[in-house]
Amino acid sequence: MFLFLPFFETVHARIKFRWLFPRIHRLKDTTIVISGDEMNFWHKSSKRILPGLAACLFSMSVMSATCESSPNEARTLDFDKESLEAAKQNWQSTAHRLNNSYTYIRVQGSMTGETYVTLVRFENSELTARIYKRLKVGVKDGKRHVEIREAWMATKGMKRLFGGEGGFPGLSMEELYDACESEVLKRDAEKNHVGLAADDRGVLKRCYYSPKMCADDCGKSYDVSHFYPESISDEILKEYVTGPNIELKK
Repeated sequence: MFLFLPFFETVHARIKFRWLFPRIHRLKDTTIVISGDEMNFWHKSSKRILPGLAACLFSMSVMSATCESSPNEARTLDFDKESLEAAKQNWQSTAHRLNNSYTYIRVQGSMTGETYVTLVRFENSELTARIYKRLKVGVKDGKRHVEIREAWMATKGMKRLFGGEGGFPGLSMEELYDACESEVLKRDAEKNHVGLAADDRGVLKRCYYSPKMCADDCGKSYDVSHFYPESISDEILKEYVTGPNIELKK
């Protein structure tokens, strides 16, 4: 569900930020209140404030969808190696059933309003497609507007397929698990915001850390936002790369 801000005239507005992803941990339990005398400032400044704030909220809502994008809801796991290994075993069973053919999407939000989307497709354990989209979400003429600032699709034989340019690299689910263990799980939970979650299929829905004293992008995340238990066709992917959507429309 996407969040939008109307032009406030006579009502009070309270926008409650939840603890959604590492980049905005510092906003946890922060409440923005707009009322009374502040309304005059809001009215005069709305043309400047609304696009950026709405874009920020859109990015936050996109990231919050990571727990709800699959039929099987993510289960929060204990932040330890045993829990991660158990989830990985579930994934190995799923991968065998799917013949290691699947597609997933990872999303990274930005406080500037940009959203970075990476889609990865595997067929029989082989990486066969990677899509990158850089979107700018804001408000235009009072309506939500998505600008596609960059978008491309790489397939077999192309240098962009594996990574090094735009978005996340084309990692398999097994590689995501390995990176989660080696780069995230070893972090001190007392000094970092941490999270670990997977669904019943073993899809790694959350794996991140972010230093508690950091006010910028200091952490690391291996979250899978959307998962599809099949290798999506080239035809669907070619249509997807040209549109502003984050999720696939099949």
